[in-house]
Amino acid sequence: MAVLDEAHLLVIGVARGHQGQGLGFRLLERAIDRARRDGATRMLLEVRAANEPAIAFYRRCGFSQIGLRRGYYPAIIGREDALVFDKDLR
Repeated sequence: MAVLDEAHLLVIGVARGHQGQGLGFRLLERAIDRARRDGATRMLLEVRAANEPAIAFYRRCGFSQIGLRRGYYPAIIGREDALVFDKDLR
């Protein structure tokens, strides 16, 4: 989703049986390329605070945590925090 010069990554995922093959990296790379072509200079995303594999993935891809949204996601019991990440696309 584009907002001015920012791209917001809403959803990205790879089926469990296909993980570990570089598909997530290629999907993210294509999303970043598209965002740059559309004029974005920054990409933002939110990830569940408990989703350690996704957090590690985004960090490996050059994203940095810039914030926390308390109670952002619904959970089985209560709500779960989201970590906000960004990446400079310039």
